[in-house]
Amino acid sequence: MKKLLVVILSISLFIPVSAQGVEFGQDATGDPNAVWVMGASGFLYSDRIVFTAAHTIDASGGDNFVNVAYMFAPGVKNAFDQKRYMAQKVLKAPTYKDRSDADGTRIDDFAIIILRESIPMRNSVQVASPADIESFIREKTVVEMVGYGLQNAAMRTDLQARNNQSPHKMTTVLVAGDELRQYYSSNPGLLRPTQTVLALGLRNSEKTGSNCDGDSGGGYFVQKENIRYYIGPNGGSQAGLKNCRDSQQFPAAGGMTGITATNKFLALIKEAEDFVANEKKLEAVKEEARVAAELKAKQEADAKAAAELKARQEADAKAAADQLAAEKLAATKAASLKKTTITCVKGKLTKKVTAVKPKCPTGYKKK
Repeated sequence: MKKLLVVILSISLFIPVSAQGVEFGQDATGDPNAVWVMGASGFLYSDRIVFTAAHTIDASGGDNFVNVAYMFAPGVKNAFDQKRYMAQKVLKAPTYKDRSDADGTRIDDFAIIILRESIPMRNSVQVASPADIESFIREKTVVEMVGYGLQNAAMRTDLQARNNQSPHKMTTVLVAGDELRQYYSSNPGLLRPTQTVLALGLRNSEKTGSNCDGDSGGGYFVQKENIRYYIGPNGGSQAGLKNCRDSQQFPAAGGMTGITATNKFLALIKEAEDFVANEKKLEAVKEEARVAAELKAKQEADAKAAAELKARQEADAKAAADQLAAEKLAATKAASLKKTTITCVKGKLTKKVTAVKPKCPTGYKKK
């Protein structure tokens, strides 16, 4: 695993932290998209696809992620008795760059997790287009993010609470361009001169919520009726966040999260969708073969059972016929061996003879 680089300067507000829970947020149990991903967060985009930050993959197994990582269904507590969903494949943004000594910003911090089995979708998700994002910024549309990160400083040492927590939600607005640069210029020390300023920023505060370690990968989105317009994953850069530490405070202007819009990675998303579609076709073929094999096995078993039944019936019929024949033969034999009595006379003498085939004695005649 890559170790997260934490640079500590003398100015306490200069904190490029790992934005991996929502501090000062609202309980979001049951959220249809928020997914716990190995101590970080993700966003269920479709039944087999989870969006997250690339650096959460690095921190949770890296190249071995698909062999060790698992996720839970959206909106549930991250308790270990929950059903686990395993990863089949991971796609990182090809232009992703982790933090360096010179640049504390993660560039194109986006990754896709493809699941081995489906998680039922309960809503519709669309990737926000550049026009959507311009509209969200212009109209100061409410943006939400739901994550599984820390929610207070006590959770840094309270493992029981961390291993049985519900997702929490923060609300914010998008900022870009001049407003983003104005934030940094108004809060000197939050950004190095060599650090990259991302195109989109999202404000954090004690009033609307702020992300902490564990919220990385949580998705920023705008809710319109039953559709969520996905903007991008939590990651990239952080400035001025309390990050669930009692020793740190927000600057007067609050904190700022920098992200890259996911519409930059539509080709990568298409690659994931094509992979899933092909996997489902293969699964359908396998399922069809399995059903056909089961049907054939059942038909063969039924035919065998029918043949065995016919053989038993024929054997029973033969046995019954043989028994009847034997009984008739026995009856015939018994009849042939039945004794009868005849009367024999000789003059005035009379004698009765009883035998199977009775005969009169010499000199006697049958009466």
